[in-house]
Amino acid sequence: MGILNNLFLICAFLGTGILVLKAILPIDSGSEIGGDFTDLTDTDSSFSLFTLESFCAFFMCFGWMGWAAKDYMHYPIKTSFIIALVSGVVGMLFFSWLITRIKKLEYIPQRDINELLNKTGKAYTTFNPNGTGKITIEFGGRIEELEARSNSDSEIKAFEPVKVVKVENNEIFVDKD
Repeated sequence: MGILNNLFLICAFLGTGILVLKAILPIDSGSEIGGDFTDLTDTDSSFSLFTLESFCAFFMCFGWMGWAAKDYMHYPIKTSFIIALVSGVVGMLFFSWLITRIKKLEYIPQRDINELLNKTGKAYTTFNPNGTGKITIEFGGRIEELEARSNSDSEIKAFEPVKVVKVENNEIFVDKD
């Protein structure tokens, strides 16, 4: 077993090991430096070529294909190295493409506070006349607890139904329903 075979195997095991660990364990170093280098460049974050995972995919494909080309297909050293290099680049590009496709599946609802106008919810806390409190209301497909201001001259008790009567300067005004 030559030096090149050892290089291929080390790359294969390291790339595969780190990629599997990264997939299984939610590794978070707690620092502000992540695996993506898109913050350092002017690239679109939807396609991230230079990530820790894509480098691991490169080394994994490089190592396994180089080792297979040298040991099992019995190609010469130069041919094995070229096959490994091309396979690594293709693996890196494929992994980055796959991650961008997966990221497109994320649903991030666009919420506009003006959508709350004329919707009904419940007072979560008691509102003093023209005072502030909290309401629970469906917002953006979820039940949310939001700050609101009473538009009424009378008290609104907790758990009473309320209606959003005005939205002004990102402030929600409610009245008894």
